[in-house]
Amino acid sequence: MKVLQRTALALLTGGLVAAAQAQDIRLYAFSSGALTLGKGILLNLAPLDPPIQVPVGFFVIQHPRGNVLFDSGNNDKLIADPNYWPPALAAMKPAMTPEIAIDVQLKKIGLSPDDIRYVVLSHMHLDHAGNIAKFPNSTLVVQRDEVANAFWPKAGTGSVYILNDFIGLREGKQQMMQLDGDLDLFGDGTIVIKRWVAHTPGSQMMMVKLKNTGLVILTGDNVYFRENVEKNTPPNIVLAYYPTGFYTAFEWIRQQMASQKADFFTAHDPDAFKAMKKAPAYYD
Repeated sequence: MKVLQRTALALLTGGLVAAAQAQDIRLYAFSSGALTLGKGILLNLAPLDPPIQVPVGFFVIQHPRGNVLFDSGNNDKLIADPNYWPPALAAMKPAMTPEIAIDVQLKKIGLSPDDIRYVVLSHMHLDHAGNIAKFPNSTLVVQRDEVANAFWPKAGTGSVYILNDFIGLREGKQQMMQLDGDLDLFGDGTIVIKRWVAHTPGSQMMMVKLKNTGLVILTGDNVYFRENVEKNTPPNIVLAYYPTGFYTAFEWIRQQMASQKADFFTAHDPDAFKAMKKAPAYYD
């Protein structure tokens, strides 16, 4: 009897995996406005002047078993209140207009915040976790170490967390899945979260396997620019919690590119983001 049960379970699981892989999985790219800063703030030995505008990218994956948001951009409160960020951070001049509000952008692909099953955060800095409060019915997927550092930052790491962005987590207003490592989100190999301590104590990346495009790696801030990976250019050490983690991430991505023909998408590379398909266009 137990053998038959295991066989039935295996067939069912195999069927679910096959169904997920057979159906369309789509990856959409969006931008939550832009920030103005010197390239050298992100990239070691790059100039601080003239300042450049960098996008604030976030992504949506439509999967047969639920929609997934990767990062949530700047808090939309900045649209009406440019003083929502403290002066030192507001100096980055976040370019926020009503049409880039996250709920407005989701409408481009026929979704609302209530249609998002999981919100996966690369980390909880102000330009990646800004809008999580707009997803009260979603499950937040984040590394346990990142949650701890967001609320009780280690020395020198706290300046780019905005407590009001995620204060609702303390009040139990959102479900949260705290990870201590990697996770195959749907158990079918199509969306895999990779813990990778580099930019922050709980930074993570995400692998998305698409039928036609192939493997895409969403890097969060573990990669700022394509040249980080392609030329092994180091980040600015000021924003590197664990510098070695950046180099191992770059090497791992290069290995995936060589062995799996993978590509990688960053959140802040202006040239790469300009060349990327934008929603409602998609990668599949």
